[in-house]
Amino acid sequence: MNNNNIEELIPSWFDGTLSPEEREKVEQWISASDENRQAFADSLRAWEGIEQLRLMRKYKPEEAIKKVNLKIEKQKRLTFFGIFQKAAAILILPLLFATLWFALEKPQQKRKPPVAWHTLNIPPGMRSEFYLPDSTKVFLNSKTQLSYPLEFNDSLREVKLTGEAYFEVAQNGEVPFVVNTGKINIEATGTEFIVTRYPHEELTEVVLVEGEVNLYQGDYFTTKRVIRQLAPGQKALCKDVDNKLSVKKVETAKYLALKNGILLFRDDPMPEVVLRLNRWFNVDIRLVGTELEDWAYTATIEDETLEQTLELLKISAPIEYTIKRRQMKTDNTFSKIEIEIIKIE
Repeated sequence: MNNNNIEELIPSWFDGTLSPEEREKVEQWISASDENRQAFADSLRAWEGIEQLRLMRKYKPEEAIKKVNLKIEKQKRLTFFGIFQKAAAILILPLLFATLWFALEKPQQKRKPPVAWHTLNIPPGMRSEFYLPDSTKVFLNSKTQLSYPLEFNDSLREVKLTGEAYFEVAQNGEVPFVVNTGKINIEATGTEFIVTRYPHEELTEVVLVEGEVNLYQGDYFTTKRVIRQLAPGQKALCKDVDNKLSVKKVETAKYLALKNGILLFRDDPMPEVVLRLNRWFNVDIRLVGTELEDWAYTATIEDETLEQTLELLKISAPIEYTIKRRQMKTDNTFSKIEIEIIKIE
C-alpha cells in the first residue's frame, strides 16, 4: 500500500471508524519501519492538537461580551422604567423582578445539546501522551482506546478506557473524575494512578501513586456501589472469573513505565514480568510448564527492542525462548508475535 492510501486511512483510525482489514493495513505500515512509526506519532500529536483547538473554538469571547452588554442594556431600560413609574412602584416592582428573572435567568436553564464524544485509538507498539479538556494529562499504552467528551459538564468528568493508561488528574474538588472500564470504575478529584483493563486478559488493575481514589461499580448517579478506597502505594486487582477484589502494597516506581518510558522489574515473579512485557511490546509471551512461575526477575528496560529484552531475561534466568513470527490469518489479518519461554537445566 502506498503512502497516499495510508494518509487517507489515518484520520479514520483516530476516529475509530476503520474496518478490521483497514486497521490491519495501517498496523502493517506502522511496523514496517522506524520512519513510518515516527510519521504516525507525528500525525497522532497533530490530531490531538486539532481536537484541543476544536474545543477551544467553541468559546467565542466576542459573542459572550455582546450578550453581557445586551443584558446590561435591558437592566438599564427596566430600571429607567421603574423610576419613571415611581408613583406605582409597589405594584410594578414585582412585575419588574419577574420580567428580569425571565429575561436573564430563563435562557440559562435551556437544556444543553448532547456533548460529542471522541475516541482515541493507540496502535500496537505505540504510546502517546494526551491532555483532556479539563487539563488532566493521560499517558496511553499500546493498543489502548480512550473515549472522552469534547467538553466535560459541571457534575462529572467521565472517560471510558480499554487498555492501559496513567492519569494525572487535574484538581477539582467539586467535579469528580471517573474512569469507566466496564467492570471496576475509579473515582478521583485530583490524583495520579494507573488503570489497566485489556479484555483478553480478563482482569482489571488499579495502582494508586498519589492521593486517594474510590473503586465502585454501577452508574455514578443512580446505582453506585463503593467497593474499596485505595491509599498511595496500593494495587487493586480484580479477575473476571470470580469478580473478587484483592489489594496489596506495591513499589509504585515499577508501574510508572507509561510516564517515564522505563520498565522496572525488582524481584518480580515471572508471570507478572510476562504480563507487563506483553502489554509493552504487544506480543504473546507464554511460559511453558510451571517451573518458572516462582522465578523472580530484576531488570531495567528502557530503549531495548523485544529481542534485546529477551536476551536480558536470559542473562538472569535459566531460560531459552523461541519466536514464532506473525502469520496471515483467514481474514487476511496477522497474528501477534508468539514467544515461548522454557526453563533449561
